[in-house]
Order: sequence, then structure tokens, then C-alpha cells
Amino acid sequence: MEYKYEIVKFNDNYPAKIYLQNKPGRRCNTSIHWHKAMELLYIIDGHLNVMEDGKITELNSGSVYFVNHDCFHKTFTSYPDDNIKYLVVLLSYEKLLRYYPIYEHLEFALRKSALSTEKIICLLSKVAVFFEEKPRGYEMMINSLLHEIYFILLSECVCENSDKPSSVSSKELEYVKTAVEYMGEHYLENLTLGDIAAEIGLSGSYFSRCFKSITRTSVMQYLSNIRLESALRDIIFEHKSVTDAAFDNGFTSVKSFIELCKKTYNCTPGQYKFQNK
Repeated sequence: MEYKYEIVKFNDNYPAKIYLQNKPGRRCNTSIHWHKAMELLYIIDGHLNVMEDGKITELNSGSVYFVNHDCFHKTFTSYPDDNIKYLVVLLSYEKLLRYYPIYEHLEFALRKSALSTEKIICLLSKVAVFFEEKPRGYEMMINSLLHEIYFILLSECVCENSDKPSSVSSKELEYVKTAVEYMGEHYLENLTLGDIAAEIGLSGSYFSRCFKSITRTSVMQYLSNIRLESALRDIIFEHKSVTDAAFDNGFTSVKSFIELCKKTYNCTPGQYKFQNK
């Protein structure tokens, strides 16, 4: 399965990894993943959705989205035939901790219409231009712009009370990652919360609290989302019927599959297939 922890290798010239994407919407769909790096997503032209912790945010041209480190997220579009141009900047969390080494965990928020958000949008638009056109000295300029973004995040975007030591230990995070991998390998089985917790060696109640505190979704909801994505892939690429896709991917009924698809993507499985041909 494609639920994975992504290891980000940074460019030696930048305190970040940069991607400038310009492609049809159907190629902008990603699977759920997480990484230590913080992520800035800036839409230059087009429409893109971000799902984080089960919540969907619609992004349009000129908008920006920030993903804190170790947060589960994915991107997809409701406009598969439209071209989407966007910038992805993965910021090194380790570099940030050099300035705040006493903190295990910092979280940031970009508030809509806030001056700090407008500043970051302006800086990202410049990063995109320099990264695409590559004039002489562009790497130095990008480096300068990225450090300014770091400064704005630290000085203006830290969430209230987020500078307290994190209650989430590295061991708890490892439990969740192991659970995600296990669900990805066994989602076709009739798994229960107890089954998954036992695999990790934890009680069901403790594991349930641990999982939700990190992913902000329940264990069984996360398992349902794995089944949903696999079933939708079967409909698109294997040309399975809605009924076969549902039962072949662990759903107990076709109705539950359709309802989850509507809740997640605001459309039926058939409509999803049509949008992603």
C-alpha cells in the first residue's frame, strides 16, 4: 500500500527541498503520507485539494497551505483535466530546531488574510520565479527567501501553547507508523481495533488514544480510508464494478463504501471514476 513515511533528502544548496509542478490534475493525486519536514504548498495556477486529518481544504490560484511535520496528508483535485501549476517547499525541521533546540515540537498556522500569510505567499511566488528561470545567482536568492520564510514562521506563526514540550513521544509515533503499515498490509482482513493493538503489543484503549492524538482520526476511520482508496483504484485501473470493489477491499456493504466516498470526496464512486479517467 502507499501509506508511507517519506524520507526527505534536502538539497545541499538549500535548507529545503523544492518541487515546481506543472501537470494535469489527474497526476497531482498523492496517497496519504507523512514526513519530518514541514511542507508549504503554493498554488500558482489551478485548483488543488489538501486532505489533512480527514479535513479537506480547497486551494485556488494564489493560495498557500502549510503542513506541520509528522502530519498525515494527501493532495487530490476535482479538476482532473485542468493543468495545475504549484510549488512545493519541504522545510527542514531539524534546521528549525537549531534555533529552538529546547523544544521537541513546534507547530505553526497560516491564518487566512493575516499579514504573515501574505508575506509568505509573496516570498513563495519569488521562489517559484527564481527556481523556474534560474538566473545567475538564483540559488543564493532562493536561500535568502527561504531563510526569511523560516523567520516569519518563528516570529509570527507559532501556534499558541505549541512551544510546550510535546506530549507525543517518539515511541508513540513509532507505534502509529507501525499500525499504519500493518493496516496497509492487512486491510482486506476483518480487522478490529483489538487486532491492530495486539499486533503492536498495546491495550486497545491506550492505542486508540495514542493513534487519535497523533493522526487526529480514529483507528477504524483510518482503516476505512485505506479501503476507500484501494477500492477507488480498483474501479479506475482494474475496471471493477462498485459492488466488486467494495467487497474486494474489506467493506461490509456497498452502501458503506458509497457513503464514505461521498463524505470524503463529495461524489459517488462512479462520479469519482469519471472525474479521474
